Amino acid sequence: MATEAQAGVLAVPGQRRIDFGLGKVRRFARRQPLGAASAFVIAGLVLMAVFADAPFMRTTDPKEFGSDILVGPSADHWFGTNRNGQDLYSRVVYGARPSLMVGIATVLISVVGGTVLGLLAGYLGRFVDTLISRLSEVLLSFPAILFGLVVATWLGPGLRSVIIAISIIFTPVIMRIIRGGVLVERQRVYVEAARVIGCSEARVMFRHILPNIGPLVIVVASTTLPAAILAESALTFLGVGLPLGEPSWGNDLGPQARAYFNTAWWLAVFPGLALSLTVLAFNLLGDALRDELDPRLRGSGLGER
Repeated sequence: MATEAQAGVLAVPGQRRIDFGLGKVRRFARRQPLGAASAFVIAGLVLMAVFADAPFMRTTDPKEFGSDILVGPSADHWFGTNRNGQDLYSRVVYGARPSLMVGIATVLISVVGGTVLGLLAGYLGRFVDTLISRLSEVLLSFPAILFGLVVATWLGPGLRSVIIAISIIFTPVIMRIIRGGVLVERQRVYVEAARVIGCSEARVMFRHILPNIGPLVIVVASTTLPAAILAESALTFLGVGLPLGEPSWGNDLGPQARAYFNTAWWLAVFPGLALSLTVLAFNLLGDALRDELDPRLRGSGLGER
């Protein structure tokens, strides 16, 4: 009887391990300058959200009402103020927190859930595949924004409700993507070798197939995060996301601010720029990761910039 180590010899040609060494990072920055620049922007956004209270950020209480109402950008208020006299710069800085929290939490829930369901459906097939696929098709049959509105309204406004609603939206989409990758990997030699030596189905899925679809999972996560941030802003903009008054890019672009866009341009420009820059940075990073991690693009030279 062959051993698992011997089966690993057969697995080497078909396996695609991920190397995150310093050399890899340098090569990524050289081959994907837009992706590297986007990573720096994202790092800056994360630091801004983490250190929003730090003195060097020069922020004030984003919920504090002031006497300077609808004042344009100035030395005292870099991004101007809104109709409540609140400092818009502080609200933009603090607004990065819920956006990133929703994005990260949604990715953790939907990518983990979608990956597990995709592994089960793609590898086990038959009844399990049929059941999971039909359930995902039921969820996907509803318009995403309408489904998110219903779930968020039912759960009530709040960060937890937004995360649950967006996670439910993205999980079936991710499941179908992962399922497709598993269907391809299931036919490879290393999977047959693992079966021959008596590995359990769980070990084959999580010890052998999962590492080989790792690049696909990373790309899916990097593209899901900006979509989740945009969805949170959309739900908050529609009034079913974060409560009114909470610092959020969606709130600062919502109906209360929209009534003043014609006379106070800064109300739309600065929160809109923050949201657009964040989504663009994550999308560019996702594209760069896809080009680097997808062996078909590497082999064809399409991943080169």
